[in-house]
Amino acid sequence: MGREWDELPGFTPYVPGSPEESVPRGKSGASVVKLASNENPLGPSPKAVEAARAALQQSHRYPDGSGRALREAIALHWNLPPEQVLLGNGSTEIVELLARVLTGSGGEAVLSEQSFIMYRIAVQSARGRFREIPLREMRCDVLRMAKACDESTCLLYLANPNNPTGTYVTKAEMEEYFRLVPASVLTVLDEAYAEYLDREDYPCGLEYLRQGRKVIVLRTFSKAYGLAGMRLGYALAAAELIVALERFRSPFNTSRIAQAAAQGALEDGEHLARSARLNREGLRFVAENLTRLGIAFTPSFGNFLLVHFDRPAEEAYGALLDLGIITRPMGSYGFPRSLRITVGTKDENSRLVEALSELSGRTAP
Repeated sequence: MGREWDELPGFTPYVPGSPEESVPRGKSGASVVKLASNENPLGPSPKAVEAARAALQQSHRYPDGSGRALREAIALHWNLPPEQVLLGNGSTEIVELLARVLTGSGGEAVLSEQSFIMYRIAVQSARGRFREIPLREMRCDVLRMAKACDESTCLLYLANPNNPTGTYVTKAEMEEYFRLVPASVLTVLDEAYAEYLDREDYPCGLEYLRQGRKVIVLRTFSKAYGLAGMRLGYALAAAELIVALERFRSPFNTSRIAQAAAQGALEDGEHLARSARLNREGLRFVAENLTRLGIAFTPSFGNFLLVHFDRPAEEAYGALLDLGIITRPMGSYGFPRSLRITVGTKDENSRLVEALSELSGRTAP
């Protein structure tokens, strides 16, 4: 018979935000606003759309398996050689690839609790071991994470900013982290939301790579670039690590259309700046209104807020859904009374505030 299905390792699966198609109307009959998946409400750059449309004409041909043109464009963007760039079917594929290659032979990874759940799932799927370190004041405790590493630790995953809290680790903390972490540990700096930050004390992982630190920096086109549906991320690392990972990467893992769209998006710095500006304004608007309504939240530097309620998350989720607002319950992340809510357009944020006002029994501005 072979292996029985119930012998496969069990773990909490990744549960994505509900698509708009599954909730066509709220109970009130209002159209639905999706604020569940940290997507860019502006959508993709027109240059990305144009490039994708042109590439669609050649969709009967396999893509360039190496993604040479896009890797060269990313390399030029960061002033690196293309040999230091690895493409992924979303940065999540690279998270999984690292776990499979490095922890699958009995290695251990150090993670932060209440961080991106795919780190844990990736290590579990690879039959590796992991150690989780609690957050400290809603922030990844990188110093304790560094001290938790031992001779069996090969990987350390750090989301900066962290998802779902939206908090970040500072330059000073990262300097101390690198003083403490064993030289044998590969630090995975997941910077999926970095384009939204404009803080002098935010540490860009590329600087540590240039310093010769043992790091791999993950970036994505899914967030600020507005290409979540294309599924394209990338890693920056030492050339020898990229060469090693390429041996295990699935062939044709990124489509011709996604590669073209990402290249177009990279060329549109104005759209990226507009997306970041819209997010800053929306983040401030939602935070101010949450404060006015007396609803607790964690101050965020991403494109979302972790909002805390006086009721179970699923109950708050259902109440907002009835009002046409799709959010994301965070019970699986260890926040049983919290929702993660994406910053939307000006109109979407106003709809959110109106719904929250109705829930709290107060008047919207």
